[in-house]
Amino acid sequence: MLSTEDYIRLSIQHNLFWIRIMKEHAIFIEATMPPPGRQYALQAGRFRQNYDRLMRLTIRLSNGVIKADDLHSGQFYTQYTLEAERQTQVSTGINIDTNLTQMEHCIEPYNKSLPINAYMEQSVGALNENLLSLTNSFVRFKAELLELRTTCGLFTMMYTADIEHVLLEAQRYQKILVGLQNRVDLTPEDDIIFWTQNMAGHAKVMRGELDPTQGVLINQANAFANTFDTLANEEISGCNNPTDSTLLTETQDIAGFKAMVTQDLIHCKVQAILLSLYTDHLLREANHFIWLLK
Repeated sequence: MLSTEDYIRLSIQHNLFWIRIMKEHAIFIEATMPPPGRQYALQAGRFRQNYDRLMRLTIRLSNGVIKADDLHSGQFYTQYTLEAERQTQVSTGINIDTNLTQMEHCIEPYNKSLPINAYMEQSVGALNENLLSLTNSFVRFKAELLELRTTCGLFTMMYTADIEHVLLEAQRYQKILVGLQNRVDLTPEDDIIFWTQNMAGHAKVMRGELDPTQGVLINQANAFANTFDTLANEEISGCNNPTDSTLLTETQDIAGFKAMVTQDLIHCKVQAILLSLYTDHLLREANHFIWLLK
């Protein structure tokens, strides 16, 4: 059972990470939807706006709650996020609220004298309930898109595997929010399997969306996909379980790869059908996994 202080801290920490992930899923869906799917693009846009609204509230509740090392862990934003947002807005025409990223840079770190009172607990509880309701709706929306995509009822520029990937992440956030509201945190083992599989999925999508001329990068992405597939299979089977140090090293390596590709996309040094915000998004997820492993 989580204490009140842990409930508030973990809620803010999870929400700072996951709200941005969810709103960017909405951006990617919106950006890759051809004209016949306009109604789904508009729905994704509304999800983006709703997550933005709740992200603003989360940032306001964050001051004095999160330790400085956690704030600077690269899981909430990176050195590339703001410019990646600006470039993605120009490339897609989607309105991205970059003020939220600037606000995150200004969050005040943990202050032990901050009073943990009933009002703050109630505010965080109400935020979690609103986020759970919104995420429940987003899960249903993504499940509908996946069904349409797999039955050829809708064409999008997102891979079917990528739609499934964003659905699984929304379901993960859903599970975390339910756990928090029941004052229960997820087990580390559950996190490790989930994120190891995710790292493999990231590498496969990057492999497929790099331009065919980018042979070296494609081979690197493929090697990461094979590595994390092997690690995930070992975790699931229970045989030859990888050590935390092995997982940490491999995740740091793929994070470095994602950072390099993000930087090169921003400076137009690599050819791909990848938005720099997308690879920055994947980088933040790798940084989140590194933070969990540490």
